[in-house]
Amino acid sequence: MNFKNIFIILISIVTFNACNKTKKINSSDDIIHSQADSILKTLTFKQKIGQLQQRIITKIDDDLKTEIKNGEVGSILVNLKVITNASIRNELQKIAVEDSKSGIPIIFGQDVIHGYKTMFPINLAQSCSWDTLAVKKAASIAAKEATTLGIDWTFAPMIDVSRDARWGRIAESYGEDTFLNSQFGVAAVKGFQGKDVSQPNKLVSCLKHYVGYGASIGGRDYQYTEISKRTLHETYLPPFKACVDAGALTVMSSFNDINGIPASANKETLKHILKNKWQFSGFVISDWDAVEQLIYHGYATDSTEAAYKAINAGIDIEMKSNTFKKLSEEKIDINILNDAVKRVLYVKLKKGLFKTPYVNENRSKKDVLTKEHKLFARKLASETMVLLENKNNILPIKNKPLTISVVGLFSKEQNLNGWWKSNSSPNDVINPYIGLLKNAPDNIQVLDKINNKTDIIIACVGEKHNTFGENHSRSNIELPNNQSKFISALKKHKKPIITVIFNGRPLNLTSEKESSDAILIAWHPGTETGNALADIIYGNVNPSAKLTTSFPAAIGHIPVFYNDRNSGRPKYDFYTKESCEPLYPFGYGLNYSTFEYQNIKISNKEISKNESITVSATITNTSNVNGTEIVQLYIQDVVGSTTRPVKELKGFKKLKLKAKESKTVKFTINTKDLLVLNQELNPVVESGQFNVWIAPNSNKGLKESFKIK
Repeated sequence: MNFKNIFIILISIVTFNACNKTKKINSSDDIIHSQADSILKTLTFKQKIGQLQQRIITKIDDDLKTEIKNGEVGSILVNLKVITNASIRNELQKIAVEDSKSGIPIIFGQDVIHGYKTMFPINLAQSCSWDTLAVKKAASIAAKEATTLGIDWTFAPMIDVSRDARWGRIAESYGEDTFLNSQFGVAAVKGFQGKDVSQPNKLVSCLKHYVGYGASIGGRDYQYTEISKRTLHETYLPPFKACVDAGALTVMSSFNDINGIPASANKETLKHILKNKWQFSGFVISDWDAVEQLIYHGYATDSTEAAYKAINAGIDIEMKSNTFKKLSEEKIDINILNDAVKRVLYVKLKKGLFKTPYVNENRSKKDVLTKEHKLFARKLASETMVLLENKNNILPIKNKPLTISVVGLFSKEQNLNGWWKSNSSPNDVINPYIGLLKNAPDNIQVLDKINNKTDIIIACVGEKHNTFGENHSRSNIELPNNQSKFISALKKHKKPIITVIFNGRPLNLTSEKESSDAILIAWHPGTETGNALADIIYGNVNPSAKLTTSFPAAIGHIPVFYNDRNSGRPKYDFYTKESCEPLYPFGYGLNYSTFEYQNIKISNKEISKNESITVSATITNTSNVNGTEIVQLYIQDVVGSTTRPVKELKGFKKLKLKAKESKTVKFTINTKDLLVLNQELNPVVESGQFNVWIAPNSNKGLKESFKIK
């Protein structure tokens, strides 16, 4: 069957359903499912298997073209060195649509994680903005740019809750908190997919890594995980559930095993929870070679057994490996095979690939690295930089003649796009020195060395892009390459030291805290690095970002996170002669303004299980500088049928306050905010006392309490 015949079938189905007044159509998905069923009936066994294969191509040759023509390639992971423009992509698509017997279009995927050509800050940095609308817009711009090449599908967002700073992929997450990963994951899904994913400037999103990958033992990538059922359901699954409910169309299984069962062959998580309980309609793709790697897990004897275990558990497409080709028509459960193929067809139909298989080849000339995109990248980068120290208000630098010396390994670093870089180039990045030089006020001189004219030293230090990210775990989370000693040695000049850190994970900054007058966490900010840094340093932007992952005071503290549970002896929760408190807690970040929290009020001291309450407080900007404060809401279920975290984030608001201005911030607490899983793991609202905080971070705040009858 060629593309023309499939299109005729689709049109006839739509016409039939539209004219059949006796059958009620619940949604457009009903039509799509009917279309997928009709196409599925036309496919041979070999063509079905072809839909479940993703090719990793290193070149375009006759062998690849023959495979596509034979219907053996359902998806291609785009190699940007091979598919360099939309016309090459369209050429391959033409073979699939017009020359193959099935006529089914290929879906083209690529790792568009935090930008395509215009690069935004890494995901961990983006979460520090506490701005879901900004994250949504960044994903939308990334989709607009990536689709100019004909990319249909991105392997993002990553919503692994991550609490181990040694793990390199914490940079790709939205931090240590389940609630925030849910919020930002949903924002990214909506940004990538939009209201209608079939639009030419939208991407199919992919939730990864399902599930528990962030709990890899010892912070070592790809390692196994030991996760209790309670922790799985309370901590690691909720972000995926939230994003599935938001309409995410694909999910990627993770590399780790979960309590002895590899995630890529885990029937409980893939089939029972994701597909059956949550009613997920899209498809699941394995991570790179993860199906064949079931052999190395010791879970399959060979690639044939690996294929059966994966597809029977719920994997629909395998990335890179070709084990599904070993599935036998006589041995495979045809219902399982058909379900996998139908899911792939469903996503391709939702994306509109049958209706519009080709992309406009001229869009790349006007839709990438635009002025608008770079301006937003600059804004977002400045709103993700976290000010940790500012002794004697050394920052911002302005209003008087000064000479600043910009030094350090990262002062002229161009490669600040993070580990994932998609189609970006370091040449497009404004480095720190250039940004500070070109944006300097008239009365400020910027040097790239220290001399007798130097008034202030800006030390740019950090982690290279290839020291965090996938397979880049570190046992030492101090600054590498003796950079801590470099900063300490700068004290001999007896000048104020502003330390700017370009990192991809939480670091132990005890030495930097002692040596520096100011510390700014800049992360890897992307294309507009230097300009965004200048906006903060010179006070054009008042920093407002706050940490979404705790910074430990020692590596021995890992894992450290704000919402752990009390023991029976909570006052002994420390190390010998050493506190276990983080150096900088979750939710922490300074501002050029100062804020005072006062007058917490609660609308009711006692409510029933079906009621809601309002809690409020007055926030005052006590400084002479306009600023933005990120106000956080925490709740504690004091006594329950199971032990509960000491605090749980349940809400946040960004409050803009003019100098000396006061505003009342209000939060409504609903039943859904108080749900807990009982001993049977069923969601319930329990009676008893609850504590509530309106706070600037997880270690401070105004406290009230209420009871549920």
